[in-house]
Amino acid sequence: MNKTFLLIILFLSIHIFSWGQQFSREEKIERLKAQKVAFITNKLNLSTEEAQAFWPVYNDFFKKREGLARQKKQITLDLQNNWMKYSSEKKTELADSLINFRLKEAKLEQAYHQKFKSILSIDKVIKLYNSEQQYKNYLLTQIRNQNSLKPSQREAKRK
Repeated sequence: MNKTFLLIILFLSIHIFSWGQQFSREEKIERLKAQKVAFITNKLNLSTEEAQAFWPVYNDFFKKREGLARQKKQITLDLQNNWMKYSSEKKTELADSLINFRLKEAKLEQAYHQKFKSILSIDKVIKLYNSEQQYKNYLLTQIRNQNSLKPSQREAKRK
């Protein structure tokens, strides 16, 4: 799941830059977040009360997961770019850090799984996990379709 998440972030970064200058980076990210909220809310068929209880918890989870992913990415890039320069001890330290980040991510998911179950029925929790994957697949499809267009077709599609 973490590899998929990082791939999506990578593809989204590429895709966001291909959208042109009509929106700032922050606006694009906010639009994607709003789209994700609408997608998941629709798939889970959340009541107003459920949505009010669920989204603050989910947003907190997402923010923490995103922070861990960012830190893990920095270590990964550091290893990729500098591994030849590092001593065996430094490489071991960084590789161990990557494993520790995976453990932290798993513990975070486990903790929030319990929180989600306290807010939603187990059926909706399962739908949440499926919906997250469906949304990622949807975004990847959008990116593939956008990248398969010729530059002139992209311009025509934007107008």
